[in-house]
Amino acid sequence: MSREEKGEQKMDTLSDITLLDEVRKRFEAHRKALYDLRMVTRKLEDVNEKLQQSEALKSNFLSNIRNEINNPLASLLVLSRELTYGNCETVQAIGNTLYSELFTLDFQLKNIITAAEIEAGETELGISRVDIDTLMRRTVDSFEHRVQEKKVTVAYDYLPGPDDGSFFWTDPSKFQTIFSNLLANAIEYSYEGGQVGIKAWRSDKHLNVIVEDFGVGLDEEEVSVIFDRFRQLDTGLSRRHKGHGLGLSVTSALVDLLYGTVSVVCKRGEGCIFTLFLPAAAPPAETGTTSADGNEFFFEEGERF
Repeated sequence: MSREEKGEQKMDTLSDITLLDEVRKRFEAHRKALYDLRMVTRKLEDVNEKLQQSEALKSNFLSNIRNEINNPLASLLVLSRELTYGNCETVQAIGNTLYSELFTLDFQLKNIITAAEIEAGETELGISRVDIDTLMRRTVDSFEHRVQEKKVTVAYDYLPGPDDGSFFWTDPSKFQTIFSNLLANAIEYSYEGGQVGIKAWRSDKHLNVIVEDFGVGLDEEEVSVIFDRFRQLDTGLSRRHKGHGLGLSVTSALVDLLYGTVSVVCKRGEGCIFTLFLPAAAPPAETGTTSADGNEFFFEEGERF
């Protein structure tokens, strides 16, 4: 074999060794990449499991805190309300103050819990055939103590629909929260001795509600932010109005869940007009229940349990 042939054979051998080394390196790199991928996947699975546990804990927490707070508050509200009917002036004064503070605490906590449920995606709709007129009248009555404190007059007017009066398919609890926030806002920002006007009517398969006050009003640039969460226009140590900036944001979120709209027109020093528009919800599969308010359900006449 000539020197040239031996050289070529040696080069071929070196090329094979180099090729094998390169294949080995790439194989090792591929195996390391697979190992790293498995580690990342395992970490992601651990993170996902912890997130699921966290969501479950959060859901349980919301459910527990709702029961632990709402149940004793409901009892205290009933007992304090009974005190206001007592004969002794001192007992009546204590009852009035106790009821007013408990009502405010209950109202604010419901907004906080509702906001937390919306944030956690835990809000579900419970559609029923609702007596809107009865629900709204009872809600207005529940704010009587605030009406007396502010010395305002609430004018409520409902125009029944052409077919079945004031009945409307919606979520009674969500609607009551929406209306309560609009009413509370109107009373809070009314001038002492002022008036709050409420009008509601049905048109075809829609519900329209207008809540109007003749109070402090807002400037045009403030109107665009009043539905933002935690946005309280009256802030600081000298603020004159109660609230935590959640009521109108909760209202807006619940209106979206019901596929409706809520809008406002304000003028500084002349008050605000809130307009609520809700489409009728589709009746559920079981349509035998009717709701008079946000908590009470009963079977329609002639039906069996």
